[in-house]
Amino acid sequence: MAAEFSEKRHSQRVSLALPINGKRLGKLLHSHSFQGQTQDVSYEGLCIKIDSTNGFKPGQDVAFKTRLYPGDFLLKAQGRVCWINGMPDPDWPVNMGVKITHMHRYRLWVERIENKILEAVVGNTRR
Repeated sequence: MAAEFSEKRHSQRVSLALPINGKRLGKLLHSHSFQGQTQDVSYEGLCIKIDSTNGFKPGQDVAFKTRLYPGDFLLKAQGRVCWINGMPDPDWPVNMGVKITHMHRYRLWVERIENKILEAVVGNTRR
């Protein structure tokens, strides 16, 4: 019997690989920095590919920085970990879903993500 899956996303996602740096927020002794790359992004959140779960759990707050284009200004944001998907093979990365809770220049993020979504839609219709 197949398990039922309920999609919880509220906005469209687009595949986009962006370098990302961040850290878990909370007690100083338990903070952990991470580096990774986005798998996909939306107006409300992103999926980040990281090397290890390193104690990340759903409900934890993180701060992160990324650039939408090389040489572009740095986008700084905070978010909440919604899910962690660790792969059993050590060669596979860990994917972490993060809901954006606060972002400087959020309107610009939305505008640029909208442009990326439109590029993806136009690219798919040409095929």
